[in-house]
Amino acid sequence: MSAPAGWERIDVEHTELVLALAGMPAGVFRPSLVVVSYFSEEPLPRIALRAAEEAQQQYEDPLLISSEYLEHFGRAGRRIEFTYRIGETTVFVRRWILKLDSRCLDVIASSTVGQVPLVRGSFEAMFSSLAWESAAA
Repeated sequence: MSAPAGWERIDVEHTELVLALAGMPAGVFRPSLVVVSYFSEEPLPRIALRAAEEAQQQYEDPLLISSEYLEHFGRAGRRIEFTYRIGETTVFVRRWILKLDSRCLDVIASSTVGQVPLVRGSFEAMFSSLAWESAAA
């Protein structure tokens, strides 16, 4: 995955990759993109449904915006979008779920709702550059 200028890699245990926007002031939500992998024999629609249900249970004031089919280099995936609150801040999450055989990749992009215009293009570019066939091997 390629990171646009202004994004930096952060080492986080139990993740494949974490990229965060550099130069954010202290106390400001830092937009980030996280890639995690896991194995699952469940079909993709069931994995996506479980992910949406977990978001509803895990976060404060969650609002599911969409859950839709996608293709990434000809392979099926799902995209889930939702918001949740941290205190007075509303966070927007776009989560792509990809599956290759029994290996799954979750790509989770998070920013505040107000930061979306600043980072949406970067998130899309990073996801588009993902070579998940080799990452899932």
